[in-house]
Amino acid sequence: MDPVAALKKQFVAGQGVKLTEHTDITISGDSYTSADRVGAIGLDAKGIAGVEVTRTPSLSAKERASLEKAAAKNPDLADSIDLLTERIYLVSTGKRQYVNGGLYSTLMPEHATWVGMDASAGSAAFGDQLVNVFEPATLKYLLATKKSVSGSQYRGSTTFGALYKVSPTFREQIAIKPTGKAARTVISWRLTLDPQKLVKRLAITWTVKLSKKLTFKAATVSRYTEWGTAVKVTAPPADQVVDIKALVKKAPEPPASIDRNYVSVPPDDDGNVQ
Repeated sequence: MDPVAALKKQFVAGQGVKLTEHTDITISGDSYTSADRVGAIGLDAKGIAGVEVTRTPSLSAKERASLEKAAAKNPDLADSIDLLTERIYLVSTGKRQYVNGGLYSTLMPEHATWVGMDASAGSAAFGDQLVNVFEPATLKYLLATKKSVSGSQYRGSTTFGALYKVSPTFREQIAIKPTGKAARTVISWRLTLDPQKLVKRLAITWTVKLSKKLTFKAATVSRYTEWGTAVKVTAPPADQVVDIKALVKKAPEPPASIDRNYVSVPPDDDGNVQ
């Protein structure tokens, strides 16, 4: 059985797969931030039906020291250090994503514990991982454009522009169609299958120039285990949710899920935090 056919056989309501994921962000070779995502992805006859995960970010020692130095000069920044490393809970189902904790927690009205926003059913699983191998067309595209194979491992690369054309998930994440240099940004990937031809590991790396001196690099490894496990994802109670539009006046919504995941205080060309 080919991997795409094996994937489609898993599209059964009430079933799903466990997710564990780690992402490292470096700036010009120096460790900047990292994040761990753990949870479950539920499926139905069409693909992803819902996701429930936690995402725990952390700062490198150098980045934390820089932020603490800035906070010493500006007390208003002190709380932001804790918020940047706070574990957040994400749930997506139907056409909504819900977030508990993180940067919006200080803006929440007393009755609410979740921020709700329009998003796809699978959105909580992505943002660090840019490639959605639960989309049959995307998985088929990767396998068709592979550059090498070693046993159950496939290697290759794509670009932001090419992935934007084939993947609805990537279009949602990046929000704006990439053009020029952005469209040519390369995503290198390595895909490993289990004996049932199901994806068990997907590793990606991508790099962009922030300025003449600074280069941003993201590396994400996603592991999928326990295919066929029972997964049921439900939205938080409506009376505990505040729509993100109600918070926009206090803190503008990031334009894309990538920005929500990588939000931090960027350094200048000399590596200093403003």
